[in-house]
Amino acid sequence: MVDNSARAVGLLAYDILDTPPERGYDDLVLLARQICATPIATMGLIDAHRQWFKAKTGTTVCESALEEAICRLVVEEDGPVEIEDLTCDPRTAANPNVLGGPKVRFYSGVPLRTPFGTIGALAVIDTVPRPGGLTTAQREALEKFSSLVVDLLELRRRSSALDDSQKRWRSLFSNMDEGYYLARVVRDETGRICDWLYQEVNPAWERHVGIGPDQVLGQTYGALFSVDEPEWVDLVTRTMESDRPVSFLQRLQSTGRWYDGTFYPVGQDYFSATFREVTKQIAAEQRQAGLIALGDVLRDERDIALMISKAMEVIGTAFSADRATYGEIDHDIETITVSEGWALPGMPPIKGIYRFDDYGKLRPTLLAGDPLVITDTLTDIRTRDDSEAWLSLRARGVINVPVREDGRNVALMLVHFADPHEWTSEEIHWLHNAADRIELAIARRRADELQSMINGEIAHRLRNTLAMVQAVARMTLRHSLSKEEADRFHERLHSLGRAHDLLHSDDRRAAVLGDLVGNILGDASVLERCRISGPVIRLGTRAAMSTALLIHEMTTNACKHGALSLPDGIVTVEWLIEKTVSGSDLVLLWRESHGPSVIAPTRKGFGARLISFGLIGTGGVSLRYEQEGLSASFRADIEKIMRT
Repeated sequence: MVDNSARAVGLLAYDILDTPPERGYDDLVLLARQICATPIATMGLIDAHRQWFKAKTGTTVCESALEEAICRLVVEEDGPVEIEDLTCDPRTAANPNVLGGPKVRFYSGVPLRTPFGTIGALAVIDTVPRPGGLTTAQREALEKFSSLVVDLLELRRRSSALDDSQKRWRSLFSNMDEGYYLARVVRDETGRICDWLYQEVNPAWERHVGIGPDQVLGQTYGALFSVDEPEWVDLVTRTMESDRPVSFLQRLQSTGRWYDGTFYPVGQDYFSATFREVTKQIAAEQRQAGLIALGDVLRDERDIALMISKAMEVIGTAFSADRATYGEIDHDIETITVSEGWALPGMPPIKGIYRFDDYGKLRPTLLAGDPLVITDTLTDIRTRDDSEAWLSLRARGVINVPVREDGRNVALMLVHFADPHEWTSEEIHWLHNAADRIELAIARRRADELQSMINGEIAHRLRNTLAMVQAVARMTLRHSLSKEEADRFHERLHSLGRAHDLLHSDDRRAAVLGDLVGNILGDASVLERCRISGPVIRLGTRAAMSTALLIHEMTTNACKHGALSLPDGIVTVEWLIEKTVSGSDLVLLWRESHGPSVIAPTRKGFGARLISFGLIGTGGVSLRYEQEGLSASFRADIEKIMRT
């Protein structure tokens, strides 16, 4: 079905309704009548309410009501209509022109397809039925004549003076803020759309595309932009094949500009487009997303070299650049050692050591601590004499942003474009921000590495001290304590050592409760007989030491007197977080089963006092000596557990 609004625009564009007869149209109608051997031939145009004949022969009728117009069928079908006997076709049997007046009996019409859609029909009419209709040659001739009529209409549109109605039509497009163009598709030998030819563009086109209208009309897309971008051809193909508008948000690779718009089908092999350039908006969105991604990389990645590599990929992607990399500079800014960083496929490798003076007059800017911003290395006064060196890297648009430490440049962040690039103040500010973040992240990682080295040394000395304490205690107490008491003492020292090792090994300087419990049960060789479960809880230093002694005492007692003293005995250790009026508590549950009957001890020694101290030495302990076995709960404020 034909779009009525497109037909109305077309009739308005041609400004032909109610105009006097013209020889070109009259001659074509007469030829159609002669070749098809009919008494009547017409060129009818269909507007919203009537059919009007621009040219006719064999009839004096100038127009007719829309409901009486047989040519309306051609427009509605958007294709040829041929009726051998009008009295036998339900669409025309009751038509006044069939029942009375000229009493027409045969009709054959072909559409007048214009870039704006089908606006009417070229028809031949007979007063007697014609079984079999026109011959093949006659039909082909009629279709050729319709194409010539459209050519005359196009010629009229381009050459005739514009009156007020036509000016109103053109002002609609001339005053648009959005770009607009009308085009005809180009097909290859298989009928596949492979290009298009620009027919019309509005003044806003130049503002959005950067090419004057006089350079566009009559040119194909492929010739104008000289880049194979099949994504755009695919969008036009979808528009034409679906006969529906297709919206797009797409980058034109040849110019690097982004466009937001819609393609519209407007008739046989014609389409139009409205669009606006959104390059700045897209770039801002990409940079904003890049800052978020950069923050994730700088926060999560621990290895400095890998962190920088990932950061460069984020930066290059955020800028749609061709390369982003990082280089450390020597103290006198003589040379820079550049990492491979990130680059698009096809960019030459860049890893290596470079002398600044081989690439132009760069050092004065860098010595001042300012970013080196170059729109085009071939024309910039600082680099044009050494442009071959830049071309070997395929770097035209260049920015080097200093990374400073203690007031001096220690590195550069380099972003390259293979084509000239106009750097905006927003881009430069963004890169400054990124360089500052990278500088802080590197400083934090180096501080962490230094702290880790210091902690390692402290841990090594503490382990030596604990070993010395054990040796001294063994020599000093060997005659004062029984062997069992001495062994218990040494085991407690060993548990403290394991807790300290766990504290030191964790990146966040805190022990994980599950690891701590598992290690102590493993040292006692009873882990396979214990069930451990609970969320990940990180313990502070004091809580880790206190909990290590607690779990050690509970395990020792279970092995000597409780469930673990029998082959089938089981210990369940689980923990959870409970909401309280003042906050949240960590609750650790110890349950023994399938062991011997237990009773509360009558005498409390040092081990019992250790257990009574609880998780952080503040109590919160409940012990129940039940028939099934010992059941205990230990409770403490979760914030104190994690902080203390």
